Amino acid sequence: MTLLKYSAAALALLPASAMADEWDDVIVVTASGFEQPRSETGQAIDIVDRERLDQLQSATIGDALQSVPGVTVATRGGLGSQASAFLRGGNSSQTLVLIDGVRINDLTSPNGAFDFGTLMTGNIGQVEVLRGPNSIIWGSQAIGGVVNIQSLAPADGFEGRFGAEYGAADTKRMNANIAGTSGLFEGSFGGSYVDAQGISALAGGTERDGFENVAGNGRLKVNISDAFNLDFRGYYNDATVEYDSAFGIGANALPVTRNRQFVGYVGANVVAFDGRMQNRIAYTRTDIRRLGTDPVLFSFNNFIVRGSIDRAEYHTAFDVNNALTLTAGLEYERSFASTSFEGAAADIARNHVASGFSQIIVRPFAGLTVTGGVRHDQYTDYGGQTTLGGNIAFTPNDGRTMLRATYGEGFRAPTLSEGQPPYGNPNLRPETARNFDLGFEQQILDGKARLFATYFNRRSTDLIAFSFAAFQSENIDRVKSTGVEAGFNLNPTDRLDIRASYTLVDAVNRSAGANFGNRLALRPQHSGSLTVDWQTPIGLSVGSSVLLIGDSFDDASNSVVLDGYALVGLRASLPINDRLELYGRVDNIFDMQYTVVAGYNSFGRNAAVGVRAKF
Repeated sequence: MTLLKYSAAALALLPASAMADEWDDVIVVTASGFEQPRSETGQAIDIVDRERLDQLQSATIGDALQSVPGVTVATRGGLGSQASAFLRGGNSSQTLVLIDGVRINDLTSPNGAFDFGTLMTGNIGQVEVLRGPNSIIWGSQAIGGVVNIQSLAPADGFEGRFGAEYGAADTKRMNANIAGTSGLFEGSFGGSYVDAQGISALAGGTERDGFENVAGNGRLKVNISDAFNLDFRGYYNDATVEYDSAFGIGANALPVTRNRQFVGYVGANVVAFDGRMQNRIAYTRTDIRRLGTDPVLFSFNNFIVRGSIDRAEYHTAFDVNNALTLTAGLEYERSFASTSFEGAAADIARNHVASGFSQIIVRPFAGLTVTGGVRHDQYTDYGGQTTLGGNIAFTPNDGRTMLRATYGEGFRAPTLSEGQPPYGNPNLRPETARNFDLGFEQQILDGKARLFATYFNRRSTDLIAFSFAAFQSENIDRVKSTGVEAGFNLNPTDRLDIRASYTLVDAVNRSAGANFGNRLALRPQHSGSLTVDWQTPIGLSVGSSVLLIGDSFDDASNSVVLDGYALVGLRASLPINDRLELYGRVDNIFDMQYTVVAGYNSFGRNAAVGVRAKF
């Protein structure tokens, strides 16, 4: 095992609130679809807020996820390159990704996985990561977990933010956002820009694969009355990525992909019965356009892809009394995709799904919350799928201890390309999974330290894989994934913050055949991280991150071994006044070589400096 290969990529492993806060002070939305205290859900949820993103100087959401317990991120090259996230050993297609509550998984890709490579952190307010299935609330793809990315929220009064950074590979980053409240209106609007010369994506290449990204975000709430408001949200991302492809001319190939994605949300919120009932009705739109160009003809890198998801939903939550809350929802979704290679006629696919769910939250006495629910989805192509789940959260002794237990089912419906002609198999069934986990979190040392540990066990069946014998996708794979997530957060003083975690993920192929018993590709069995941040008496903040990744395999047969590595980085920030801050970081300080995906490059030692301002 090759060790001591370094980079700065770590983040909060426990809730981003101060450790002295009670569990009730941490609000989450991914567990039930509505805001609720984290103490009332038995599901494992981590929050990375804006303050922590700034502290760690994470450039991409993939960087920010890198050290969340149970999460592995595999990037194929430099900034902007394809980045896949695996939660608790699940496939990347089994991670549901949301922006401001709207699904953004790429329905035009073969398996519907989301590419984290082009999603920057510039104007992101916080990221919630729910680990384990939650298809009761979110439906298809929520098997490994849910990543809910929230843009910067409106602020009281008026607030402006600006940031600029320059770093290795001629990387330039800028972002700006304004937010505020005025009379009936609450709003937040911003944009970001990234331009990088990059590194060669494929190992052995001499040319640089560049990256350019423009993104915009907007949120507007119109408060008609205390009981009724209108909610508008929008996000746009336009990324141009140069990359190397095996279908091109090798490590110096010149294919380029332009990815444009729009996410829109129009909703109305109604409160009734003296605030005890919340109602939300919304229409959402996800639109994807992707254009690939390559000087090499017939390389399969010349393509035009379009996809869209139109979704209408009604969700309600009713507090019958202090001990009982009922939630329910009705949803209708229409998906469309078209694909054309080398200028040929486009292949078009469509699908519709109608869904309904209900959930009951019971609090029989103070500190104990029991949740249970059921969901049914009816697809025009794949038939129906019913999902069950429940969890228990217990916080005795004034919140110093939190005990959790969860049973959850999840499913992933076949994508349009997997299940529809001319290339798909219309007889496919949805992938399904059953998960059980037990966890605890404990405050010690008068609230200066917090410990956590979670055991999980997930069995997945009917996984979709391409069968060369049938020359189409089939429900032929089975996987068992078990593991432990453990760590601590320590604040011995107000100026010193220490966070550490260790994750064991044993994701094993249980499918009949030659690969039975093998570990899944790109899922290291062992991983861990350590971050230390200290604010000096003069205001200068310094920090260091260590990310440890164990050995893994790059193929299903476990014949291609990827050596483990340890990545270390240093960072610092200095406030000039209460509005202006300078910062900088050095990643991979020992300039070690390491491989995340076989055949692809990773950054050596690199540095960046920047400025952040608030007004």
